[in-house]
Amino acid sequence: MTFKNLLFLLTVLLSFIAQGQDKVFPIHQFQARNEAQEWGKRQYVCNQFAAFYSDKINVEVDKNYQLTIISKTDLPDNGTIYLCQDEKSNPVTVMLIDKIKMYLYTNTKRFLINFGPEKIAK
Repeated sequence: MTFKNLLFLLTVLLSFIAQGQDKVFPIHQFQARNEAQEWGKRQYVCNQFAAFYSDKINVEVDKNYQLTIISKTDLPDNGTIYLCQDEKSNPVTVMLIDKIKMYLYTNTKRFLINFGPEKIAK
């Protein structure tokens, strides 16, 4: 096998690995905070997902959020903070905690989103 063939094979392999970094989680329930910063009643949902890609996050809670990732910070204990912008360039912060729940913060809304028991591979 020549060096060019080996290089091509490694490039193809790495591209498949990079695509495998996408994560899609089923949303089990969510809660919203009210004006007094108290968590509201849990709302159970089905057929809703949070999809994390290398450059964007799509999640549907009270509306469909299509977020562009501006920066990503890895935290200890498998946590990640994403600073994002929505479709109207409003700032949105998403905090993913150990692939079991996430927090979504916009200017006026706060959500706690709990995922289902298993990750869905797409």
